[in-house]
Amino acid sequence: MGYSLDAWLALGPGPAVAMFRSGSWPVWKPEDWQHESWCEAGALIDLDARELLFFVSADYAPRRTLIEACRRVWPGWAVRWAYNGISDVTDTLGLDRAVVRREPWTNDDLFHWARPGADDPPRWHYLVTMGAVTYWPAPYKPWEIGPALLGQLSELAQVAELPDVPGGGLHLDPATRSAGVWSIDPVDGLAERFSARWPGWTLEFWDDRYQEQEARCGAFRFVEPAADVRRLALRVLDHWLPSTEMFRDQWPAADEGYDRYCGTRDARLTVADLQRLVDLLLGPDAAPIDVAAHARKMHG
Repeated sequence: MGYSLDAWLALGPGPAVAMFRSGSWPVWKPEDWQHESWCEAGALIDLDARELLFFVSADYAPRRTLIEACRRVWPGWAVRWAYNGISDVTDTLGLDRAVVRREPWTNDDLFHWARPGADDPPRWHYLVTMGAVTYWPAPYKPWEIGPALLGQLSELAQVAELPDVPGGGLHLDPATRSAGVWSIDPVDGLAERFSARWPGWTLEFWDDRYQEQEARCGAFRFVEPAADVRRLALRVLDHWLPSTEMFRDQWPAADEGYDRYCGTRDARLTVADLQRLVDLLLGPDAAPIDVAAHARKMHG
C-alpha cells in the first residue's frame, strides 16, 4: 500500500480518514515497517493538532507537486514531510526509539553496492560537491561513509549538468570542515548521527532545498523540476473512481478476505465529489479535468 499512499492522501482529510478507519486495512507485522531503512512510505494524521506528517518514495518533481497539492486539499492543516522517514512518525507519537530498528553506519566504501556508469539515471543517486567541483551522483548515501569519502571522490566522474534533480546532495568544505546535506529520501537520523561519523565536522541540513548546494558549488546548476499536477490528479482518479457507484459491479467487494477497494468505498465519494476535490487538487492554474468523462472512458 505504500506505493499508493500519495493517491490516498491527495483528496484531503475526509476521504483519507474514512478509508484508513475502515476495517479493510491489515495490521502490519513489525518487519513490514519497523526497520528504518526498509520502510518506504508512512503517514501520521493528527486529527487534534490538524497535522499531516508523511513520506513516500518519489522523484523530486512529483514529490514537490504532491506536497503543494496536499496543502491545497488539506486547508487549515500543517502539512510536513518526514525527512527521517518512519522515525519521524514514531518520534512524533512519542514511541520509544527501540520500536524502529536502525542499521549502523559502518560501511566506509562508497562503491560497496554499485559503481555508477555514465548511462545510469541519477534520480535515485546523491550529488556530491566539494568546493566548486561537482561529481557524478554517488550510488550510496555519501554522508553515511564519513571522512573516508574524501579519498574516494576521485573515482567519480566530474559533471557540469544533470538531466534531473537527484535524490539528495552532500556539499563538503574541507577547509572549514563543514558539510551540508539535502535529501528527499529518508536520512535516518542524520542530525544526531553525523558528529560520530564525521568527528570534528559541522553539519547543516537543508531539508529538500537543493538550491543551498547549488549556491556553494560554482557554476553547476540543477534543472528546475517541472510540476505535473495533472498526472497526479489522473493517478488519484485511478485509485478513487473504482469506489464510486459507476464501478460497483465490476469488482467484488472482497476477494479471499482482501478488499480490492482498500477501504475507499467507506469514503462514499460520488463522481461529483471527486470533481470538486480534483478541482481543488489541480489548483487555479492547471487545465481542468472532466471527471465524469474520464470515468466513462475508464469504465469502458
